[in-house]
Amino acid sequence: MRIVLAALFISTLIFSSCNKYSDGPKFSMLTRKDRLCNDWELTAYSNSGNNAFDNAFTTKLSIDKDGTYSMSKTYNALGQIQGTYSNGRWEFAEKDETLYFYEDSTSKPTHEYSIKELRNKQLVIVEDIFQTGESHRYTYQPQ
Repeated sequence: MRIVLAALFISTLIFSSCNKYSDGPKFSMLTRKDRLCNDWELTAYSNSGNNAFDNAFTTKLSIDKDGTYSMSKTYNALGQIQGTYSNGRWEFAEKDETLYFYEDSTSKPTHEYSIKELRNKQLVIVEDIFQTGESHRYTYQPQ
């Protein structure tokens, strides 16, 4: 009986500590890096709680296991594809709850995202802009 209680107690500790992000998952067999490294497409975007998603734009984010990323935002303007592109390196910070993007070789991140949900089928990140008080929430799905 003591063995069963000890096993139950230990499994409760293990599974309750796996919930790193506010929106889940509770448990995953994949590492955080394995879930993050993917080719993503933006499917929802809100600015300070207001829907600001514009499906005229296509935003793609590719995060690679070698610590690099690339992002493209494209749209059709009068029959011509227009867009912007950025790339750089990424890293986890603050006990893997924050994601830093660096676009150049400086030591200060260009973007700092709080990870709200990290699943192999969905990524939700939030960037708080302290200068303006805005909060940008991005939801990505695999391409």
